[in-house]
Amino acid sequence: MQHIWASSGDSVKHKRLAIWCLGLILLVCLAGCRSSDQGSAQYLFREAVVETVEVEFIGVGPLIVNAIVKGTVPEDCAKVDEIRQEFDEATRSFSLTIAIRRPVEETCVQRETPFEATIPLAVDEVPDGLYTVVANGVTATFRLERFVEAPPE
Repeated sequence: MQHIWASSGDSVKHKRLAIWCLGLILLVCLAGCRSSDQGSAQYLFREAVVETVEVEFIGVGPLIVNAIVKGTVPEDCAKVDEIRQEFDEATRSFSLTIAIRRPVEETCVQRETPFEATIPLAVDEVPDGLYTVVANGVTATFRLERFVEAPPE
């Protein structure tokens, strides 16, 4: 029986091939172990349909002012993703942008689904007066009066 031994050149080639194969296997394993919350999930983003905006006042000490926003999202798989608030001092208006998202690759039923969001307005640093809240184009106004003097007796 004849034994054939690989030369040192063949040994280096085999080691390189083995390292390359192990690297490829590791890469495939890592790609398959990605979390479903990250990575390839693709979403469509747009603004929610707002139907009403109401303003509620809570408390007397540190006054809390909330915007109660009600509306719909167009598909049953869409969710409210982000609510941004900006204040324009010149116009005394709070601008609320309510964004929704839905998975691109998911088949969604076209069914309006209601949502309600309670958004605390940043009124701590603003003076008393008349203000406007605009949520995705729907407007409400309110008067902020924290320091009402008691009538003279």
